[in-house]
Amino acid sequence: MIIYGKLFEDNERELNNLDNYSIRSPFYSDYFGFTQVEVSEMLNYYELNGKSDEVKKWYDGYIFGEKEIYNPWSIINYVKTACADYSIFPKPYWSNTSSNSIVRELVEGADLATRKEIEQLIVGEMIEKPVNEDITYEDIHESKDNLRNFLYFTGYLRKISERLEDDTIYVNLSIPNTEIRSVYKRTILTWFEKRVQRTDPTELIKAFEDGDCEKIGDFLSEQLMDTISFYDYAENYYHGFLAGLLKSQQRYEILSNRESGTGRSDIIMKEMKFRGRTVIVELKVSDSFANMKHMCDIALQQIEERQYEKSLLSEGYSSALKYGICFYKKGCIAIKQD
Repeated sequence: MIIYGKLFEDNERELNNLDNYSIRSPFYSDYFGFTQVEVSEMLNYYELNGKSDEVKKWYDGYIFGEKEIYNPWSIINYVKTACADYSIFPKPYWSNTSSNSIVRELVEGADLATRKEIEQLIVGEMIEKPVNEDITYEDIHESKDNLRNFLYFTGYLRKISERLEDDTIYVNLSIPNTEIRSVYKRTILTWFEKRVQRTDPTELIKAFEDGDCEKIGDFLSEQLMDTISFYDYAENYYHGFLAGLLKSQQRYEILSNRESGTGRSDIIMKEMKFRGRTVIVELKVSDSFANMKHMCDIALQQIEERQYEKSLLSEGYSSALKYGICFYKKGCIAIKQD
């Protein structure tokens, strides 16, 4: 910031005509953090050269003007810790010093389009948005673009490229580094856990009990459409999603194979009463919509071949309902073993 003074007759000066140099300004851009040269010199001085790739992945990526800058607070803390223990893992030093409320507002207020954009950003893709340097904190709730602008100017997004169309500058934005990506992920997980706690699974439980496969598929698909995924739709993501929904009810004990590491099916529901029923669920992920039914059949075949039902009946449960469930992106179908 450069300050100009206005000379009055009594030789005093009034503070006015301030120049504000934002993240987009070419002036003093290398003063807001450490440059690559400075970080390399620091790592070399402390004999941490072997950490350079890790440091770049976690703490580099901020763009001031056209200069790529490292987060100084995180670099200083990382180097200090690594000097004491070379095998230490990186962690989000800077992000842990703030509430990250701006990211939380983005996630909690996200509509369908915003959720898709967040998913794009998490997997390393870009989004293009108009840029406005005059946005203040009071303006961010006026539009989604204002919120993204504020994320950009506060370091939660970085510029990749820009273009001018008519009188508007459009900027391609991405998440700067692993440290900031972890902020988004933790925020999404917290939001998801709260959302699951507010979701009533009664309709889903009844569908399992009634053998209503269409209702099971519809319910889970609707819930998936309202979630934000950053696991690239891997099986673990769907497993955690379904287990989380089921655990919010009180009628069944939910056993998760992913958590127990046993030879059980993916999810087993045990009715909490003597001679109650059980539900065995095996999950699969398809690489296409056309292959979903086939993957459900494979899941049911696995339940039979591994005799998951046998141990449950020996415990005194009266019956076992068996379901093969397949996910493809944000869609789901279920098939029940007759």
